[in-house]
Amino acid sequence: MQTELEQNRFSTAKGSAREDGSVHAYPFPLDAIVLAGTHRNLKRLIAGRNKAFLKVGEKELLRYVIDALVEAESIGQIFVVGPADELFEILAGYPPQVHVIAQRGKMLTNAWAGIEASEDRHRYDPDMPVKDRPLLVISCDIPLVTARSIDDFVSRCAREDMATDTPFAMLVGVVDEPGVQPFHPTADRQGIKRPFVEMECGRLRLANIYVGRPRHLSHQEFLQTGFSHRKAKDWRNVVALTFNFFKSHGGWYAAWMSMRLQLTLMLSKGKGRWYRRLRKGNTQDRVENIVSKVLGGPIKIVITPYGGLSLDVDDQEDYRILDACYEDWAAITAALDPDAN
Repeated sequence: MQTELEQNRFSTAKGSAREDGSVHAYPFPLDAIVLAGTHRNLKRLIAGRNKAFLKVGEKELLRYVIDALVEAESIGQIFVVGPADELFEILAGYPPQVHVIAQRGKMLTNAWAGIEASEDRHRYDPDMPVKDRPLLVISCDIPLVTARSIDDFVSRCAREDMATDTPFAMLVGVVDEPGVQPFHPTADRQGIKRPFVEMECGRLRLANIYVGRPRHLSHQEFLQTGFSHRKAKDWRNVVALTFNFFKSHGGWYAAWMSMRLQLTLMLSKGKGRWYRRLRKGNTQDRVENIVSKVLGGPIKIVITPYGGLSLDVDDQEDYRILDACYEDWAAITAALDPDAN
């Protein structure tokens, strides 16, 4: 339970309001952590390279992300974590708000390198302890990201945060099926289609963007496991994730929910009685409560209409298709009106 002091600190961080009184953003720009590291694992490389430096269209994947963050009104300092020498070379000429942080190892270790660099800049902020200051975390390989999509997501997270007395430890970006349908393959067009999580509120999949207060998570070590096995298209990942749940707080319930979601997905083609029953029970509240127990902090799912935020480069085929379709898909993203969703 929050102390009165902690509640007061959170209330001072509540977002500013438009003239119509609606809260639309945090009262300060968020620092962004960009994960551009490699595990030095051949399986993680695309075309033999760290995917951050692969070109799509006219520039490297990483530069699409950095350009969008620099332009976004909701973002302040930007900390890019990865191989320092290569990052200094590719990011030469960017404004001083962009900082290079040398990678340390796996995804979670690299994320903490960026988080700690951000904390060092705000260590003596009299208005808010660094542990309570939200950060944006984003991957390096989503060429359809735009400043507008980032600002829209941060605004949605701010609204969720302002609607609760206790700030969320993590707000997880997801996209729904309508958001990614323009990028699906058709009879006369190539595209990318990946499995969804079958929820009562719709068919969802993870985006590659988060807002969070990582110090509010008491079981941070499970983030690495969850990230490593997050791809539902490989059933081995689902099994590995389920078994790892048994080692975590609330693990049995989480393992049951993981298998339930996978079974719902398997039954989705027929859409029979068992599929409908299972999907009806896959509520957002239930999933959020389970993940909150596993990670040791309050978690909120935030749906973004920008489906391109889920189109990262998983493998060589993704890279080929994104490169071939980039101009058309970028036009779709640019034409999106989030107020219509």
